[in-house]
Amino acid sequence: MQLSSFPDLEFRKLNALVEDYCRSSAAVQTFYEIAPSLDDIVRYANTRQFKLYNYHLIADVLEAQYAQFTPIRQVNENIRAFADGNAICVTTGHQLCLLGGPAYFFYKILSTIKLAQNLQPLVPTKRIVPVFWLASEDHDREEINHTFINGTRLEWNTAQTGAVGRFSTDGFDQVLQLWINSIEDENLRNAITPIWNRAMKFHSWGELTLSWLHDCFGEWGLVVIEPDNPRLKQLFKPLIKRELLEGVVDKSVSKSNEMLSQLGYHVQVNPRDINLFYLSKQSRVRIERHGGNWNTVDQLHSWNESELLQELDHHPENFSPNVLLRPLYQETILPNVAYIGGPGELAYWLQLKALFEEFEVSMPALVLRNSAIIVSPSVSKRLLKLGLTTRDLLRNKQDLVTALAGDKPDFSNEKAELFLLFERLADRIAQTDSTLRASAMAEAQRTLAGIDQLQAKTWKAIKVKEEQKLTALDKMWEEIYPSKDWQERSQNILIEALSNDKQLMRELLQEFQSPASNLVIVES
Repeated sequence: MQLSSFPDLEFRKLNALVEDYCRSSAAVQTFYEIAPSLDDIVRYANTRQFKLYNYHLIADVLEAQYAQFTPIRQVNENIRAFADGNAICVTTGHQLCLLGGPAYFFYKILSTIKLAQNLQPLVPTKRIVPVFWLASEDHDREEINHTFINGTRLEWNTAQTGAVGRFSTDGFDQVLQLWINSIEDENLRNAITPIWNRAMKFHSWGELTLSWLHDCFGEWGLVVIEPDNPRLKQLFKPLIKRELLEGVVDKSVSKSNEMLSQLGYHVQVNPRDINLFYLSKQSRVRIERHGGNWNTVDQLHSWNESELLQELDHHPENFSPNVLLRPLYQETILPNVAYIGGPGELAYWLQLKALFEEFEVSMPALVLRNSAIIVSPSVSKRLLKLGLTTRDLLRNKQDLVTALAGDKPDFSNEKAELFLLFERLADRIAQTDSTLRASAMAEAQRTLAGIDQLQAKTWKAIKVKEEQKLTALDKMWEEIYPSKDWQERSQNILIEALSNDKQLMRELLQEFQSPASNLVIVES
């Protein structure tokens, strides 16, 4: 396995806001608290304050949560650090995608673990804990029910609704068996099967996901937290109350959005009047306010103020934050110093500084995750045959077409010479009969159009001649950029991640540079 590392910002196209943030542009400094540099994060970690009561509550919740899983020493030590009031977190999170979903799911987790490893020797008085936040309350089934394995879509057809973490695992066993049976390497299949046997003992999608994440990443101390928990929601209850009664998110974020728009940046997410959902067994429905009354948009639940506050007091777990309020929930219950996310996530986090200030909650450093491209043996062979290197995979495809087939023929100079010739000819003809000049120039246009056709035919002939090379390039490009997008945004790498005693993940951990973001090309 050979790895090559490149500066991420040189090759990955980011939205303008996140790119300026990563380049420390003065224009965006008012939208964050902690710069994403190792020195700044270390300073913050050394001064980060967190209530001892909250530490103990999180420890209790995690101990209860992990009591049903096979103990892993590194995880247990990290949970104990919460009980000791000594834990500092670096956190990422994601939806509960089928088998992890796209590759960047794994890169986010590895980037988080790597940042924790990089921070630990620089913050020796604290225990730096990598945390994965299960987005178990998300209700977008269509985003989590499928994945792509070697370009083939694998889908769990379930009609369940509501928070996906509460989904029953019914029917998933058939999809799982189909996937396991497709693994050709018998040793790998035998190694993977126990992981999923343990996971399938659980009956909810959230518990199943937590189980296999624990098996895959526990050796690096990753702590997975399930936020759909009544005791954790108790800590968040004061913020929920203010949002219900005051609409704090809309007021704060709208001001930030206006500032961002004035600077020419695209706004990722727009707030609503109330940025909370109501959770029930099979639904997660947005809450709206109408004067002194509140209701869910499906009209199945309604409250006056007294009834609403009573419901919140007795059942805070029934209230679920949306994408703008969720970061506040996370930072309320975790002693966090950095959040690792993709470009889209960082863009909406940068809308939230004023909201954090309004709620008097500390905003973490925002760290762009690392990226990777997995180059299969077949792509490596094509690269060698075409005389290309892995770095060429980061070039514009048309540049490679030109390099392989030569420049596209350009008859512009010849056309210009012909046009001048026709102009002289037209002038001579006009001396005899001026009305014939137009006919002569019309003939010029037909001739020039014919030259264009010859140019196109010549290019086509060149491509036919180099067809084998260009076909190889097309096949290679589709594997690296499926559907003209980054490989990491669609292709699942769980098989690669678990192969050879997790060699891929171990080597990526060595190569990733969090909090700096780099792009790693892996030749397997």
